[in-house]
Amino acid sequence: MPGPLGDATRRRLTDAAAARLDDDGYEVAHPETRTEPPAVATPRSGGTALAVEPLTPDDATATVIASRLAHALDRERRACFVVDDDATAETVRSLLADPSLLVAERDGHRTFHAGPDRIPVPGGGYACVRSEGLGEPTFAWRETDTPIGPVPAGPGVDAAPVDEAGSPVVPRLVCEVDGRVVAVLAGVESLREPPAEAFPYAYSRHPDDKRFRVRRGSDGEVVESASGFAPMRSAGYVPIPMPIVPEHALGAAVAPERRSEGEKGDGAEAVIDDAWDLIRVDAVDSS
Repeated sequence: MPGPLGDATRRRLTDAAAARLDDDGYEVAHPETRTEPPAVATPRSGGTALAVEPLTPDDATATVIASRLAHALDRERRACFVVDDDATAETVRSLLADPSLLVAERDGHRTFHAGPDRIPVPGGGYACVRSEGLGEPTFAWRETDTPIGPVPAGPGVDAAPVDEAGSPVVPRLVCEVDGRVVAVLAGVESLREPPAEAFPYAYSRHPDDKRFRVRRGSDGEVVESASGFAPMRSAGYVPIPMPIVPEHALGAAVAPERRSEGEKGDGAEAVIDDAWDLIRVDAVDSS
């Protein structure tokens, strides 16, 4: 809900939560900077402060919630999400329930939400894929045990070791577009500095003529030149979104078990469970 209507809703949600928290024994401050939440509530008796985060229905996405939770954790606060309808409340609970900030998790392998960020590649530019179907393609990122053997890996990531069952120690990270596998990496850590050859294509804006150049990931050959992003998209090339990896978004405290190290994240779900709260306020009839 962008624009004045959304801003008015967020102000109303913030004011309602602030009044309730004041009654519950919190000192509520309203920071005068957009780098902070609209209100911060500190217990008068001492304890962890709450970052008051109002959410309209359009705000209740994995991207927004992960960002605001990360901001609160970075400042040693808890995030207090504020909503005024049951559907948005359920969305928040669902996104933060076990498995937190994941589409799914099965047998230690995770399926991730696609985020808004693009994937930078060596030499400049961002990973992309060719999609000739009508409408926007559907991206999915998931961990799996196949393929075994050499796969593209980031610096310091060893893709070779296998465990006693013959599975790779570093899970494979697969990107699918409309159900078709287009990229495979050696684990989520390879996303930090992925090799260009891991992706079918990459695009960048040339500094001289400002045109977008699309180059093939395997050999760097330019296969398309477009005057802007829209023409590039019309030619069928679409940026690959970065997946939302909880430990990347929120920090090492929520890292899952690392089979390569034989260690487990220190109560990852407990860390997230303790990091947020939810206030449901009454909606206002705007008719």
